[in-house]
Amino acid sequence: MGDWKISTLYFGEGVTIKDMLTSNLDVGMELVIPYLGFLVQDGETNLLFDTGINDNFFIDGKAWAGRPSVGGETYVVKSLGKKGLKPEDIDIVIYSHLHNDHAGNCHLFPHAQHVFQKDEWANFIDPLPSQLIRRDFDLSVIPVLKKFDCLKVDGDLPFRPGLTFFKTPGHTAGSQSMQVRTALGNYLLIGDTAPFYCNLYPKTDEIISMKGEKIKITPAPDVYGPAIPSSIIYDHYAWYDSIYKIKALITAPQYVIPGHDPSLVGKTFG
Repeated sequence: MGDWKISTLYFGEGVTIKDMLTSNLDVGMELVIPYLGFLVQDGETNLLFDTGINDNFFIDGKAWAGRPSVGGETYVVKSLGKKGLKPEDIDIVIYSHLHNDHAGNCHLFPHAQHVFQKDEWANFIDPLPSQLIRRDFDLSVIPVLKKFDCLKVDGDLPFRPGLTFFKTPGHTAGSQSMQVRTALGNYLLIGDTAPFYCNLYPKTDEIISMKGEKIKITPAPDVYGPAIPSSIIYDHYAWYDSIYKIKALITAPQYVIPGHDPSLVGKTFG
């Protein structure tokens, strides 16, 4: 067992309004952003980080915030197939958090171990009214996961040689990041604590689309401080603490992997 490699998996896409994910910046700008999973392999173990959005969350071709979207089970199966894998080849599923677009296809992996933070599960099974209004969580996942081999971890801890969990709450109560040792250095998968690179680096002036096009965006004014929040943060105090933790864990911007950045599609790391 040596170093790990990370492959970005395309699980679909949706049209979003940028200021939903970068509060009050570029109001009304439409962006096409991907639903992503990440295949993490060391030659022996196939680990999947996040599972994408469930088919049931698409209504008349629309998903989050009533915006046009595509995705679901077939996208997950097809993306794994391009890596020569079937769902039954996945040994472990790690969840950055249990929102509907990250945990929606857990049912595809009944023989895998499923890993998430204890606090995330507690919120998942007892959501607040505001979370229900937005349909943050896919509640149909609850009875599925209850039947599976689930490991509810608590806080920061080593998981496997070369893999370490770091609890990074704020976006949700139990969001977690995973540090992955590769031959090229330690990468950090951070889920939606920062959906884009520009959330973590607020002076960024462009986003790279899934087609490789450069899209000009507005750098954040100084008042934003160390990062740009999205419109869904459950605990802002915890979120800023997590931002500082993430920045302390990475040695350079290229070693962090956000949850929805369009530039990640087709990329591999390590």
